[in-house]
Amino acid sequence: MADMNEQVGGTPRPEKPKRSPRNTLILLLAGIFAVLFLANLDAILMPVKELGSILAPIIIGLVIAYLGNPILRFCEIKIFYKLKRTVNRALSMLLTYIFMLLILSGMILLIVPQVIDSINDFRINGMFFLNRLIASANEFLASLPFELPGGNDNVLSLEKLLTLAMELMGDLGSNIIGSIGTVAGSALTVLKNILVGIFVSIYVLLSKDRLKAGSRRIIHALFKDSTEKKILYYSAQAHRKFGGFIVGKLVDSLMVGLTAALFFNLFDIPYPTLIAVIIGVTDFIPFFGPFIGAIPSAVIIFIAEPSKAILFVILILVIQQIDGNLLAPLILGDHTGMTSLGVLIAITVMGGVFGIVGMIIGVPLFAVITLMLDDMIKQRLREKGAPTGLYAYYPADAFIRPSDEDAPRYTMTQRFMRWVAAVEEETEAEGYSPSRLRYCTNMIRLGLLNIGKFFYRTFSAKQISEDYHGSHVNIILRRGMRTDRTFWRSVLLTIVTLGIYPIYLVENIAADTNISCSRDGKRTWGAFPFFVLGILTLGIFPLIWHCQVIGRYRHLCKQQGEECRIRVKFFLLWSLLGVFTLVGPLIAIARFISAYTQSCRIFNQTHTFPLARRVIKEEAAEGAAYRAARKAAIEAEKAAIMGGDTTIFGAVEIDPESEDPLSAFEAVEATEPSPNASEAPTTDNE
Repeated sequence: MADMNEQVGGTPRPEKPKRSPRNTLILLLAGIFAVLFLANLDAILMPVKELGSILAPIIIGLVIAYLGNPILRFCEIKIFYKLKRTVNRALSMLLTYIFMLLILSGMILLIVPQVIDSINDFRINGMFFLNRLIASANEFLASLPFELPGGNDNVLSLEKLLTLAMELMGDLGSNIIGSIGTVAGSALTVLKNILVGIFVSIYVLLSKDRLKAGSRRIIHALFKDSTEKKILYYSAQAHRKFGGFIVGKLVDSLMVGLTAALFFNLFDIPYPTLIAVIIGVTDFIPFFGPFIGAIPSAVIIFIAEPSKAILFVILILVIQQIDGNLLAPLILGDHTGMTSLGVLIAITVMGGVFGIVGMIIGVPLFAVITLMLDDMIKQRLREKGAPTGLYAYYPADAFIRPSDEDAPRYTMTQRFMRWVAAVEEETEAEGYSPSRLRYCTNMIRLGLLNIGKFFYRTFSAKQISEDYHGSHVNIILRRGMRTDRTFWRSVLLTIVTLGIYPIYLVENIAADTNISCSRDGKRTWGAFPFFVLGILTLGIFPLIWHCQVIGRYRHLCKQQGEECRIRVKFFLLWSLLGVFTLVGPLIAIARFISAYTQSCRIFNQTHTFPLARRVIKEEAAEGAAYRAARKAAIEAEKAAIMGGDTTIFGAVEIDPESEDPLSAFEAVEATEPSPNASEAPTTDNE
């Protein structure tokens, strides 16, 4: 019977492992430590918060320097790279702070006056809104099918609300006065910290190379080679995740604010600018930001115009869907690599410990910590000879297939676009006989697909095959480009056609330029983006468009050994400074049209007509190759100027996209000498 108890199905029953008293004691002490730590968390964090308040100016300065460093690098590499390094750094610093000041001033000038007007309007009409809200509440109480106890005492009135407010003010009066003094003192402290932080950022950016070299020197002195490489690798990862997340979130919040302002103005939401600013600012906080901004905004709208509150909630849901499925994936991408649960935990923990700042930096910080833990786990698994993939550890009854682990994860917008794009194959398949409902759905999909193709052709920055087809291109292939367009003829046709001819002229200039200058690998947009973006940018984009076309003309003339008839500086000088003379823009346009006819003449001289379409496609292929080679040369030049460093510690020799990046450290550890190894004595002569 004992043998039967010891064996089940012919196999010996495994003995239960004995727990070591030492392990039990360690677990018990760890639990006690965790309880004590959580119970005294405020006292433990008090020195950290005090140190943070002391170092606030330095932290603000480092943040400003971190945000301004990409602008500084762009100025050093793209604008002033031909100057001496000291002059380059000084001018780049000046341009960086001017650019940041212009952005801040522009936002203040565009937003603050409208926000102040909205607040003043809300303050002036506040009593009217409040009376209307009280009347609506009384009507609701009167419409109830039963009578509330108390009779007339349940009727709301402005006097009752004011009496209640005065009682609350009397109870909290001393606290409010003290709070006002505290807020005023905090505001002065923040202004002082920002002012000092600006000077700190200036010194950090001026001496960033020295600080970087000092950091690498300290790390190289204190740690062995493998540890140094790990520090540099994780510094690069932290820079990629923090930089990508913060900058991407800034752009995403700005786009959300602009989208909200557009929707609120279209649907006549009260105080659209004020509400859009609240939505855009709070959207910077991940996950909880939309709720934090929507609740007070809904209260303001409900007080001002109760009928628009439901519409506001619907618009917020639409805006969040646009942001979550279109804007955020396009702008942010996958900089953090965290799941939704991880984002929620990071925001909850860091927000509870460090408040708003913790909610902002919690996601990228936890992303770096998660990356380090994942690398450590993979290294331990490789040491055991076990698989490192996640799928190998799913239970047998898990609702997942092997292909699901590596399957691409598309957003809702991406799935919708793939569904629309698949309609062509579906309609062209043999035996296609859809139902009436399916036929109507496919017609809608085809319409959306054609709209998408139109915007792709219109706004594509790369050369596309559609640029070399069409009636205008066929005319060029038969007899070449027209060279008889002059300034005065264009003015006359503009007057005769009541301003329609410039649209036709811009479209022809774009088409001719894309063919004659195709060897530079660029592409010029046509009339639709020219005028639409010109309106949206208040006339700035047409200047950029002309400068880009002039650059292409100069490249073409340089290849043919001719002197181009226009320069970018000439066009900008007469376009901007010549406005006060009223004839400056006309002189700039006249010279531009002359350069345009010059490019058409060069194309006609270098080709024999009729021309095969294959020739211009081959030239476009040469342009794409030239563009790729030029981009590689610029990157090499950038690396030579800046030393190839992309982090605060300098160059990182480890590929951050490798599957097991820590495997590179093992080879270094294997080649390092042991600290106890005997070293040969050295002499001064040696």
